[in-house]
Amino acid sequence: MPGSPVLASLNKRVLTGPLPAGSAPPVGLFAGPYPSDISGLSGWWDAGLLSGLLDASGAPVAVVNDIVGAVLDKSGQGQNLVPYHVVFDTVPVVTLAVPRVNGYLGAVGAPDAAIVNYGPSLDADWGLTHPGLEFGAGAAWTRYFVWTRPNWRQGAYSANNEPIPLIHTTAGSGTTILQADSAEGSNLTLFPGAGGQVVLSGGLARRHSHAVILRNTPGVGVDVWLDGVQVAVAVANPLPASANAPVLLLHDGSFQGSAQCWFHEAAAWEKALNSVEVQVLIAAQARWVLGTRRGVNLLVMGQSNAAWFINAGGPLALAQGIAWYLGAVAYGFTASISGSDISPDRYSVVSGHPISNSSPPLFPPGVGEGTFLTNPGDGSDPSTWSVGPDFAALTAYLTGSAALVSAVDKADIAFLIWPWSEQDSTMPYANKNLYKATVLQLLAMTRALLGRSAAQLPLLAWNAIPYETDDGVQMVRESIADLAAVEANNIVVFAAQTADSNPLNASYDPTTGLFSGGDPAHRDEPDLLRYGRIGVHAAGQAAVAMGLSDTIAAVQLPGSGLPMKGGPRIVHVYRASDTNLVLTIAHDAGNDLLVPLQAENGAGFAVMDGGSVAAPGVMITAAAATRVDATHIAVTLSQPIASPSAEALFFYPYGSTQIGRGDAVTDNLAVLTPPANWNIGGDLGAAWNLSFPLQATAYPIVLSDIAA
Repeated sequence: MPGSPVLASLNKRVLTGPLPAGSAPPVGLFAGPYPSDISGLSGWWDAGLLSGLLDASGAPVAVVNDIVGAVLDKSGQGQNLVPYHVVFDTVPVVTLAVPRVNGYLGAVGAPDAAIVNYGPSLDADWGLTHPGLEFGAGAAWTRYFVWTRPNWRQGAYSANNEPIPLIHTTAGSGTTILQADSAEGSNLTLFPGAGGQVVLSGGLARRHSHAVILRNTPGVGVDVWLDGVQVAVAVANPLPASANAPVLLLHDGSFQGSAQCWFHEAAAWEKALNSVEVQVLIAAQARWVLGTRRGVNLLVMGQSNAAWFINAGGPLALAQGIAWYLGAVAYGFTASISGSDISPDRYSVVSGHPISNSSPPLFPPGVGEGTFLTNPGDGSDPSTWSVGPDFAALTAYLTGSAALVSAVDKADIAFLIWPWSEQDSTMPYANKNLYKATVLQLLAMTRALLGRSAAQLPLLAWNAIPYETDDGVQMVRESIADLAAVEANNIVVFAAQTADSNPLNASYDPTTGLFSGGDPAHRDEPDLLRYGRIGVHAAGQAAVAMGLSDTIAAVQLPGSGLPMKGGPRIVHVYRASDTNLVLTIAHDAGNDLLVPLQAENGAGFAVMDGGSVAAPGVMITAAAATRVDATHIAVTLSQPIASPSAEALFFYPYGSTQIGRGDAVTDNLAVLTPPANWNIGGDLGAAWNLSFPLQATAYPIVLSDIAA
């Protein structure tokens, strides 16, 4: 599917199709000073805004995620920075104007389509070059540079553990002026490899944004400021008196010699700035958020639909969207599917296995194999149950001498995500309290395994997917709603409607919304990817509320215009007649209703005429649905209701009913103007411009004889 991340091989993901276009990033509220406020400016390059970028033809770059041919020299000296690759790299990764790398400000770089570990993966052979800058010991000069590193080096053939070059002059045989450690190192070093090399900082984080000022005074040496703090005084410059030559930023000229960093800003003066001018330049750094940066990692658990969710790119999209909310610099997910790693078994996802062996006949109580929790079958409380082999495999995956997840990656885990309900929803409705207790027990055990409290590690769960039995699916839907309603559980429903989907690999006509065939036990990959994109709003809002923001502060989150409740929901059902109902809809971020395709034929709407979920009455499906106004839908039933309204229950949908892709009532969010600075479709691509489906009814709604 174009634009869809899919698994290419073990631990490697690729993005097929072109990267998206979008809108211009904002100027923001920063009012200066800027490097141009200091006299003698000989070069200034600003990639934070599109106004500083040129396309391949020399025209201004118009939109984010567009190809960059040069970073404009805003000093007027005409010394533009241009993308650099080693000469034998005949098909270089293109340089892009990427938004939202540091708060609302952007950057340039070359994101690689193959995501090796964390996104974004940056090209191992990309940098920028200046036609000629002086770094000689005998000349007075000042250089200013701002960059962001999203991760340690990754995806290179042999250089992943090597330090990264930040500034490199090609004078003579070439000299790296400034470098940073990679592969769990933490040093920022001036003149590395020279006899007088100086470690400027020993606390460099894996992910960071930093600004450095280098000032050379002939006969004195080099002074250095890092993020506004002076970290070196009068360091001997090992270069000859004059070393004016082409300069590489974020590359050292060797094969795969890229720093794999984003470029933000640089400036140059052919003089040693005085103390007042240095303070002005330090003040100019205030437009950037500097220091340690955050990565967003999701631990995926579940059974076969979780595996398909991974394959569809759902967790990666979800992590990317959460990072977009937080202004975080990296995103990824952690998961291993059973059978990938053995001796010992290590996995987090295993096909066909429920939370506990409490769902006969496949997993009768008392049989401990193949589940995360073992129900001994003696009626004991789930909080006393022992672990099953699946949890043992999860433990081995995350901890101990055979662990496949490093301590630093575990520390990045910001959410647990369970796209998981299948086998559990074959339990009878009477098992509701038992099921809820197993969810809480496994959740507590998993949090403890990671050394986190409930408040520190939210769970993302979905509304139960259509699967085999009606009362079991209803039980799981109600259970998750109950658990999510308890604040202390810290559970967020990331996809509040999952029946608007097709069976895996079904034949589908998008002009009618009709599907046929396929594997009804599994959801289709386009739908699973869409759930990931829809889910970023609920998850992102939760992450902001938890204080996980990185470069975008919680106070910057708009009060309206972004989904906060998972989409529109039904709040009242008026029985206008025995065959006609009027639904009242409460909007989330939309302001109107759409009734597309099979929704017009009433897809998903149903009334239980007497009875209850535990003891179902007659089910009456809908024959038609129409928009009344922006907050009301009229539903026509296929036959009259016989019971009093107090004994008639409305569902959307009931049990294992499949509404179908494109067949749900939705809001109109995709066509509304987003809040300023919060255009997710503009930043991440048009596929993120989504209207939200009408939420599933976790509990049925009792009909009312009073209009609303």
